[in-house]
Amino acid sequence: MENETQFFLETRNLSVLIKERFLVKNVSLTIEKGSCYGLIGEQKSGKTSLIKAISGSLPISPGQVFIDGKDIYTNKKILRRVSTCFDPPVFFKYQTVFENIKYLSMLSESYDKVKIMRVLNKFHLVKKARTRVKNLSYYERKLMGLAIGLVTNPELLLIDEPFKNMPQKHLKLVKDTLAKFRQEGKTIIITSENIEDIEQICDKFILYENRQIKEIIENKNLIKFTDDTTFAFIKVKYPHYIGKLIKEEFNLHVKILDKRILFEADEDKVAEIVFFITKKKLSVYSAGFLNRKAEKIFAKLTPFFKEEKE
Repeated sequence: MENETQFFLETRNLSVLIKERFLVKNVSLTIEKGSCYGLIGEQKSGKTSLIKAISGSLPISPGQVFIDGKDIYTNKKILRRVSTCFDPPVFFKYQTVFENIKYLSMLSESYDKVKIMRVLNKFHLVKKARTRVKNLSYYERKLMGLAIGLVTNPELLLIDEPFKNMPQKHLKLVKDTLAKFRQEGKTIIITSENIEDIEQICDKFILYENRQIKEIIENKNLIKFTDDTTFAFIKVKYPHYIGKLIKEEFNLHVKILDKRILFEADEDKVAEIVFFITKKKLSVYSAGFLNRKAEKIFAKLTPFFKEEKE
């Protein structure tokens, strides 16, 4: 049964289970046509797996994905309206840049040689048109992915970490390109570890942790989660055990975020805690203060640690 809603993209109880391991876990999401969402999470949180599932590149088990009201598994042609740029980029590495873009644009029934050359020129890749993809640099492949997105003129663009390892001189080009997509009424999902990179582009942010949606926040409400509260952290192997020790020894409220223990303290107190932990012959991988906006938001959303009752 096809979906009858106003949403351009909808996922219902979307999961990806491979070899008894969840890559995506029970994600239900609705995205309005013409909107831009940032999918924010740490490395290995499952962001790339989610956009692969939405694009039909990973088998869904169970769940459903609807694009413009059509189930992608019973209406596979709807995927021609989707373009995905993965990180790292995936192309036919022994074919040239032009051959790759020509083939991929033909799949979307939008092949136009003149348009391809114009887009390559826009991304400073014209001189690389006859170069095999395997000889391109990492960032040139990322620019090539965006070029394909423009050539095929998708209605839904899924782009994975567009600013990761991108040279400073190309950042404005990428941001302007994504902003133009949005102005043209395209629907966009951008994955990133940093909200700062995409804050001026996105309407909403999907906070993603441990392969699940933790929270969805509107851009205008970010300020509520980024006040002057500063969390210190230590990264350890056994966060729950060491979190309990810190709570008891220093009378601090702690939070557990992945392998990090969070608490409010100054530099001297952090040094004291690190000394206390290492004296017990327990490893501390790193210590410091949360600086990135996404880290602060995840910290705000994380409840204080409570010991489980035996």
